[in-house]
Amino acid sequence: MKNSILVAKFSALGDVVHTLPAVRVLRESYPDHRIVWVVRRGIDSLLKHVPFVDEVVAMDPGYKGFRQALARAKLEKPVMAFDFQGLIKSGLFTYLSGAPVRVGFHPRQAREPLGGWFVNTRVKVDPSLHIVEQLVMIAANGRRVPVPSFGLEVGSRDKERVQTFLKVLGIDGPYLVFLPGAGWSTKRWPVESYSWLAREVFARYNVPSLVLWGPGEEELVAPLRGKGHVRVAPSTSMGEMIAVLEGALVVVGGDTGPLHIAAALGRPTLGLYGPSYPWRNGPYGNDSLILEVSCSRKGCYKRKCKDPCVASIPREAVWDALKVMVKDELDLQGEG
Repeated sequence: MKNSILVAKFSALGDVVHTLPAVRVLRESYPDHRIVWVVRRGIDSLLKHVPFVDEVVAMDPGYKGFRQALARAKLEKPVMAFDFQGLIKSGLFTYLSGAPVRVGFHPRQAREPLGGWFVNTRVKVDPSLHIVEQLVMIAANGRRVPVPSFGLEVGSRDKERVQTFLKVLGIDGPYLVFLPGAGWSTKRWPVESYSWLAREVFARYNVPSLVLWGPGEEELVAPLRGKGHVRVAPSTSMGEMIAVLEGALVVVGGDTGPLHIAAALGRPTLGLYGPSYPWRNGPYGNDSLILEVSCSRKGCYKRKCKDPCVASIPREAVWDALKVMVKDELDLQGEG
């Protein structure tokens, strides 16, 4: 049996996407080892589209889920473990896994400093770098190395299913993707503003906009149903969502997992940022545009706030940025 390397990056979706280049560095550095990734259940489906991960351990919530995932990880007898999360939970997991070599953030740089004490190879990263580059430094034991591509693959069946429902929705040409949902209320731009933006795009370029949504967001996107200039996608699997994003002209949204997937696929993205810093957590891997709130507390990383945060970004500012991107992409398609 091959030696295995354990990867601890449990969540969230966007954070897992940002970890893909680092894990690819591990694959290139240790080609004869198995890569075993422990991730929160629900996100594990993303890793089915990553060819350089050998085994995925899906972790359920709570103590029982932690214990079951740990038991599964121990069966692999990892010779190394990488904590890319920087939390007490992830650090403890790598420690209990039995891996003799445990690599992660230095305690002073870990999100939860105590988590950094569970690793025995503590890497000091450059805090001014994007998180993708920081994680690559951890994979390379502190060295600055070229960042490889994300390596996401889109399945042919997923593409076929997406083409089928796009036709049902009346989309047979270029389309935009809007992402009104987000885990934090501070990251959401109003659905009414997305509806207005879709109407402007359709009037100017005759290009429809498709709204993607996830679990628990049905009520959020309900006001957008039945409008001619915007279509609401059906419930999609992870693979179908990736296929939709791969085919988009431009993707617009807050700091969410699907926005980072779109960037990883090389699609143009327009990111709307407030509670998180785009220089650290913004789209990576593509040419993106970012609009930030004017609030003096931007980058506070608060999930809730009395002030509107991303919702305060003016419609007109988003439209001014988007129409330049749409025109550029349509021109490129015309040249092709």
